[in-house]
Amino acid sequence: MGIQDREYYRASTRGSTWWVSVPPVTRAIIIINLVVFLFLQLSRDESDRILYWFAASPETTLHQFRLWQLLTATFLHAGLPHIVGNMYFLWIVGREMEAIHGSRDFLAFYLFTAIGSTLACIVYQNLTDDPRGMVGASGAVMGVVTLYTLYYPTREMLFMFFIPMPMWVVLGICLFFPLLRYVSPGSGLDRIAIESHLAGAILGYCFKQFDLRWSRLVSGRGFRPRLKIFSPATREPSRKRSPAPSWTSVKSVGPAAKPTVTVVPEEQLDARLDEVLAKIAREGRGSLTDEEHRVLEEASRRAQRRRSDRP
Repeated sequence: MGIQDREYYRASTRGSTWWVSVPPVTRAIIIINLVVFLFLQLSRDESDRILYWFAASPETTLHQFRLWQLLTATFLHAGLPHIVGNMYFLWIVGREMEAIHGSRDFLAFYLFTAIGSTLACIVYQNLTDDPRGMVGASGAVMGVVTLYTLYYPTREMLFMFFIPMPMWVVLGICLFFPLLRYVSPGSGLDRIAIESHLAGAILGYCFKQFDLRWSRLVSGRGFRPRLKIFSPATREPSRKRSPAPSWTSVKSVGPAAKPTVTVVPEEQLDARLDEVLAKIAREGRGSLTDEEHRVLEEASRRAQRRRSDRP
């Protein structure tokens, strides 16, 4: 996949609005949640039966082994404030996290966090003989909010839609305010699945701290290969042979020539480019090294070449 095929590239070239700029996975998750919520509101006679089969609980999920409920429960919501709050947070933070990590890795992270947070909640309920069960995307969304906060701790968002707060404060409120249910039982806070919130936050932290991207884990290697930089002064004399067709050599000529850059195949350049763009998002362009600048230049040259080749 080339740079022009990435969501953040397409969005930047065609303009953005509050909805059009939302990348595909985040948009699809929001739409699915809203459609399921509206369906339940329009079929109230069947809602109990639907919840019995798709909401998570210690009895049905663990004892009756309906493991699909670990995921389906995250697309069910208890009421309008519940779904509006979750989807608002996901709309705010999901866009940038999907742009940084790519749609595939973001989808894998969201689904894994959804399943893991639901499992943590119902296991706790099973151990404490709590039969309530769990519905809602709060655990998965909390994982995305935690990941976003690790990238941008001081960035402000509108908490409760109108109160500007830095992300680290928002995260603290979301995590610790529900704990007041243990101080004042019967306050209504006991309906909040705080165990799911905490599990989602832990999974979001681990994802960032240990680089648990799906693409890295399935590659079978700790990290994808980086571009190799060779200095002409240290290279061995080249023997006459035809270069492999999938490799491209880029060389500057003249007295002020830069080191030769041997560019690995397209998918490896794409992986390195993702890392550079994520670093720009975190630290700004001024933090890039010479090698990372050359990665951007090579990606730009390839994108221009593709555009010029089009009819």
